[in-house]
Amino acid sequence: MKFSKRTKLNIILLWVFTALPMSIFLYYYYPSQPIDWSIFMLMVLLAIATTAIPIYIGNVTIFFSQWVTVAAFLAYGAGVEMILVQLSILPMIFRVLFLQDLPYRLIFSSWMFIMVSFLSASAAHIAGYQIGSMDTIQILLGATIFMFVSLLSNHVILYSRERILGQKEKFFSRDALWDYAAGLVTLPFAVALYVLQLTMGWLAFPLLGIPFLLITYVMRMYNTAERANIALAKASAFGHELADRLSVEQIVNMFLEHLKNLLPADNIYIIDNLKGNYVVMRALEDGHEMRIDVPSDTIKNSFIHYYFTYSEKQCYVKSSEWVHEAPDFLKNDMNSLLIVPVHRNKKTEGLIILTARKKYAFEKFQLDIVHLLATYFAVSLEKAKYVNAAVEKSETCALTGLHNYRFLNKTLEIEQNRLNSNPHLILSALMLDIDHFKQINDRYGHHAGNIVLKDFAKLIQKNVPEDAVVARYGGEEFVIILPQYTKEEATKIGEKVRQTVEIHPFLVDSDLTKNRLDEIIYITVSIGVSSAPEDTDETMSLLRNADRALYIGAKQAGRNKVAEYLK
Repeated sequence: MKFSKRTKLNIILLWVFTALPMSIFLYYYYPSQPIDWSIFMLMVLLAIATTAIPIYIGNVTIFFSQWVTVAAFLAYGAGVEMILVQLSILPMIFRVLFLQDLPYRLIFSSWMFIMVSFLSASAAHIAGYQIGSMDTIQILLGATIFMFVSLLSNHVILYSRERILGQKEKFFSRDALWDYAAGLVTLPFAVALYVLQLTMGWLAFPLLGIPFLLITYVMRMYNTAERANIALAKASAFGHELADRLSVEQIVNMFLEHLKNLLPADNIYIIDNLKGNYVVMRALEDGHEMRIDVPSDTIKNSFIHYYFTYSEKQCYVKSSEWVHEAPDFLKNDMNSLLIVPVHRNKKTEGLIILTARKKYAFEKFQLDIVHLLATYFAVSLEKAKYVNAAVEKSETCALTGLHNYRFLNKTLEIEQNRLNSNPHLILSALMLDIDHFKQINDRYGHHAGNIVLKDFAKLIQKNVPEDAVVARYGGEEFVIILPQYTKEEATKIGEKVRQTVEIHPFLVDSDLTKNRLDEIIYITVSIGVSSAPEDTDETMSLLRNADRALYIGAKQAGRNKVAEYLK
């Protein structure tokens, strides 16, 4: 989210007039103890090391550094705790360098942490805690109140900010509850660190710090493995779901949607290799579909060509590793990049590229997940092509190349649904029958008749609108479906077809003549016209009406005519 100029100014004013004086007040005038700087430096190192090992649960990033900052408050007061918190966020800053308006976000975070320190320390002192206390009850009470108020005030400030910015989140969301759970986990360690450093000095930090960091690291590893298993289960379910899709368009759309939901990618690209030419087949940038036209040579001269050639997968964690060899369409503000090949027939036919503004956005297990998804994607595409080819073959007339009766039925069902849902739509149909076609077969043979049918089909297609559906109805009968054409407009199209057929020479070779000479013949066609909803509300009745107009209005009236259906 980009901040407006007014928001930026308000953030600066908020920090200058509240956070700055509050931080001075906390450090110089709030209850405190003399600082042992060697202990303080150990606290800084431990806090930074802990923050550098976050744990991810859902959309929440959990940091356990409060076990050090609370101990700092118990020992030295709110001023030292405030400084320690500001220093401990350094690893967080490294992870969010990709964010827009980063300086203002950091200033706001600094203000928030100072306010949280003030509120938490005030609550602990009101409850009676004395800095540097050795009393067990006071320590437990002070630490618990400080921790609880810290979590609550942090929660309230963030919730208020989201509401001001127009975000409608629940106050006690699942993400917020994870923060409270992390606070409960760290509280005993904070008390233990404070008590141990009082009695043992600097030795408390390696005695508690090293095990704590190791445990946090193990938790992080377990957390990563758990997330990998969840992602793997989702990928497997997605693979089965993808296999059920029969349309290439459906498969690509679903694949992009799942990638967007499964990985922290800002942009997603599918690069295809079409007979040696590289094209960006699909692109999603910040969740929006984009059309990217880029010369094939631009991609061929970039690092992308290497992955097409060697079929490798790779994950880059920052832009300096790839940006100098990147094509122009990959944005310069991206840092992390993940690239995975798509194999078909043991060849790399495509590449999946995901980019993110955040550094270290992708993990190794996510690279393997995308590779698995790419395999499902390739298999599903191949299956869809075979299915579509089989369907197309079953819905195509082998002789003329036109749609057949089966496809015509499906089209009429679709058009019927459209007419039912919108009474303002119209639909016209032409029924065509070649006049005296039996005489052609009798005189020249069936092979010549087939030639006439094929040439006649091509002639119709050239003389009807692009949105017309042309089908062979059976024998020498053909149908033309015209969505959104009135009966008058359809009649004009039929008349154009009739006149074109009448003057068109058909070249046939006769099987029934002695020398099998090529011969030019001329034919005519009779056409019936019907329209919906003018003549009927049913698409099947529409065909019957056109057929009736064909035989009564055209055939019986002498053939070579266009006749409209009359009720």
